[in-house]
Amino acid sequence: MTRRGIDTVLITGTVTNVCCESSARDASTLRFRVIMTADGNAAGRDEEHNATLHTIYRSFGDVRPTAEVVAMLEGTGVSDGCRCAGS
Repeated sequence: MTRRGIDTVLITGTVTNVCCESSARDASTLRFRVIMTADGNAAGRDEEHNATLHTIYRSFGDVRPTAEVVAMLEGTGVSDGCRCAGS
């Protein structure tokens, strides 16, 4: 993916402590910058969700609210012409 200029993976989805955490760990291992949106993920229980956010922040990437991620993207102009992995 880095040949396409992709260096960051944004993680959103369900189940924070299973699929989302696995994706974040894999991306980090592949040397991508990882940003997990705290309010853009969900788990069955708040305790599981919050524990995973803590783990990601401590070891694998950054955790930010969706509004902050959107503002970051708007500030860089990326939101206008996003270069996504699937494109």
